Amino acid sequence: MQSVAAREQWLDRAMGWLPWVVWVVAVVAEFLTGSDIRLGPVMSAVPPLVAVAHGWRTVLASGVVAGLTQQAFLELVPSVETGAWTTAVTAVTGVTLASALSAAARVRRERQVEELHDVVGGMQRALLHPLPPELGGYRIAGFYQAAHSEARVGGDFYEALETPYGLRMVLGDVSGKGLPAVDATVTLLGAFREAAYEEDLGRVALVMDRALRRRQLISDDHRFATALIVEAGADGRLRMVNCGHVHPYLVNGEGAREIDLPACGLLGLFHLVPDRRPEPVAHTLAPGESFLVVTDGVTEARDPRRAFFDLEAFLAGPLPTGCPVALHEALLGALARHARGRLSDDAAALVLARRRADPSDV
Repeated sequence: MQSVAAREQWLDRAMGWLPWVVWVVAVVAEFLTGSDIRLGPVMSAVPPLVAVAHGWRTVLASGVVAGLTQQAFLELVPSVETGAWTTAVTAVTGVTLASALSAAARVRRERQVEELHDVVGGMQRALLHPLPPELGGYRIAGFYQAAHSEARVGGDFYEALETPYGLRMVLGDVSGKGLPAVDATVTLLGAFREAAYEEDLGRVALVMDRALRRRQLISDDHRFATALIVEAGADGRLRMVNCGHVHPYLVNGEGAREIDLPACGLLGLFHLVPDRRPEPVAHTLAPGESFLVVTDGVTEARDPRRAFFDLEAFLAGPLPTGCPVALHEALLGALARHARGRLSDDAAALVLARRRADPSDV
């Protein structure tokens, strides 16, 4: 999302130069206007403006410059009362000291927030480690794109493992943002990574639901999650359990087709629908076909006019087939162009592709 970063850099530079622009304009205006107009008080605005984007040392330096400039302005007046001079110096000095303290506090808070973001971001990167290009006889790719917000982190998660049952993967989305969402993600990923090697696919969903339910009871944090759990056999047979997630798509040379999967309930809320058990739905992935699943951060991404990203329109266009990396990069690029680099929610996607019969054919 480079356009957002470029705009932020431009704004930071503009805020950095603004106080000096004010100073130059005031000096020029002082000499161009008549003696009945005095712009010395404007100098008191320079230190607070400097404090917005600079540290306390720069604020003190700007206060000295503002004070000297104001003194020069007073010298231009034929007769300056001592009280006026004292008032001007006191005003600039007081504003400069207050601005320096404000700048020091702002820098300290920014460092604390940056350290927290680094720690939490590092946790999330450790949880969502890069996927291998091939796993279980399939080619695989995925991305996680954080929303452009102060939270920076959310509850989207994914995993792919080679197990005795074949390739098993999950893509999910925990409700909410921040550290509680990351904590719930840790719970769900831990449950999936353990159960994927030991349990039938339906049981994997149950284990994840029970783990999140225990977390709800312990923490009194009642957030839930959606997820699509997939098992891919060596023969291309897919078994899927949909826990309230966005439906996946099959992509091939003829276009894309949505796979309509019945939902068994949201993770963490299975106890509200006790009669509905997670039943896997089977489908076959043909050689050369790709399987795409996304989170609602993709389907609900908005452009500046608040229009949603049209995933089906994207899939209706010319698409790379059989190559997960190319497909997921095309999706990520289309998403960035639509949202102008600013997502309102985290977005994630997984692409699974079965090789064609001819290994040399990409």
